Amino acid sequence: MSTVRKATWAGQFYPANARALESKIDGFLHQASKEYTGEKIYGLIVPHAGYDYSGQTAAAAFALLKERDFKTVILLAPSHSEFISGASLYSGDYYETPIGLVPVDKALSERLVQASPALSFSSKGHDTTAQRPEHSLEVQLPFLQRVLNENFRIVPIIVQDYRPENCRQIGDAIAGSIDQDQTLLLASSDLYHGESCRECKRQDKATVNSLLSLDPEEFIKGANKNIYQACGAGPAAILLFASKRLGADDVQLIDQTTSADVTGVQSGYVVGYASLVVGKQ
Repeated sequence: MSTVRKATWAGQFYPANARALESKIDGFLHQASKEYTGEKIYGLIVPHAGYDYSGQTAAAAFALLKERDFKTVILLAPSHSEFISGASLYSGDYYETPIGLVPVDKALSERLVQASPALSFSSKGHDTTAQRPEHSLEVQLPFLQRVLNENFRIVPIIVQDYRPENCRQIGDAIAGSIDQDQTLLLASSDLYHGESCRECKRQDKATVNSLLSLDPEEFIKGANKNIYQACGAGPAAILLFASKRLGADDVQLIDQTTSADVTGVQSGYVVGYASLVVGKQ
């Protein structure tokens, strides 16, 4: 029997009804007007908040995939509640969303686990019975279902170990294991979390500028010192390490906003969002 990771945040982060979900995403994609000027896309860095908050920012990057034929997506997402040494790959067969089942690329998952001791099969970060199941990977899937062909597969990876050497090891393993013409890397991350809109703008500018420099070593060291703030700093660093090894020479900011911009409420808790494309000119 197949093992399915059930949709856990449907009805909370995004609509639980398939038609409503498709309509919401298609509306975001219709409004996405940004372009990527590079020749090749290696990966996206996109936010993972509730769709009402960060959905339009995420869609600005996802819309760029419509004319591209990726057959596998390696999803790198942070763990918000469970400690994971190295990184945790899902060993099951499918991730579920209200739109349908997304198959796991099990052959590539096996190659990755064999390529680095930092990568292992585990239920950590994927278990829906955890006290707070992880949302950062799940919320990306409906977007992919709307922009890629129906036969795409995923490699779901949850990361919480943000040591530079861990991120580099995993990035190298990915770069050495994939077909770069058919594989997309996706890192899931929000930016600043806190109580100041002014500080959010300041911190997010510094974080985005570091990502744009395409220097994963400097970025992850700065993130670990809280110079840059991104809950998915590890996934983003892994994506940058892998992409650079594959030949990436360019990062472009596609869209950026904050929860305060979306709600119009300029006081209280605020979260920053940005979508970036890592590619080759």
